[in-house]
Amino acid sequence: MTQCTNTVRVVKVGTLCCEVSELAGISYQVKHELGVGGGSTVTLIEGSTRILVDTGFDYESVNTKINNTRNARSLAMALKLMGIKPDDIDAVFVTHWHRDHFGNLGVFDKAEHLASKGLVERFRLKGFRGVVDGETILPGVEVLLTPGHTIDHASIIVNSMLGGLKARIAVAGDAVLSHGYLQSGRVWQYNADFHNAEEASKSIQHLLELCDVIIPGHGTPFMAPRPFHVQR
Repeated sequence: MTQCTNTVRVVKVGTLCCEVSELAGISYQVKHELGVGGGSTVTLIEGSTRILVDTGFDYESVNTKINNTRNARSLAMALKLMGIKPDDIDAVFVTHWHRDHFGNLGVFDKAEHLASKGLVERFRLKGFRGVVDGETILPGVEVLLTPGHTIDHASIIVNSMLGGLKARIAVAGDAVLSHGYLQSGRVWQYNADFHNAEEASKSIQHLLELCDVIIPGHGTPFMAPRPFHVQR
């Protein structure tokens, strides 16, 4: 990876409808009634171009015009507060094909859409460019395949500056679901297309070895702890 630096900012912090200690079905119902939508964290990378990683989408199972419009407006407002319009985004990278991560893609119809080559081929995604492991999508910004949560999941590794120091930041998607899941040594296995716990553990370890800061799929950034051992 080159030594070019980029600015990384969290546009919107994702929420989580099921913490490590909770039962998935009951927790989802309760959290939704309390107004927690479970959308993903949305991250902006700014260098010579602007790349958005994941688009967030709350209440992913609610496929109504009202919910779609509310989600689009919420993300557009979050960008506006940063002085950015949707049309200012040059590319959107989708870590994996779950609606809580890609549901607002329509907001960025003028941007290039990127995802791992395996994902693009598996879902036959029109209008997407498939990228491969290690590919540079912006100077100092590389793709890292991180299978486990899904078979074709990919994360982004960014060279940046934090606190005046050079830092590597992992925009991890659901390869690292949240700080709580990481601390527990567990991986999320509730999704129907969950791939493999051993592969998920390897992907987590790889991210922790490479990076100083992790931006998880759901929640706020945190310093990368070391070492990590998954519970079985």
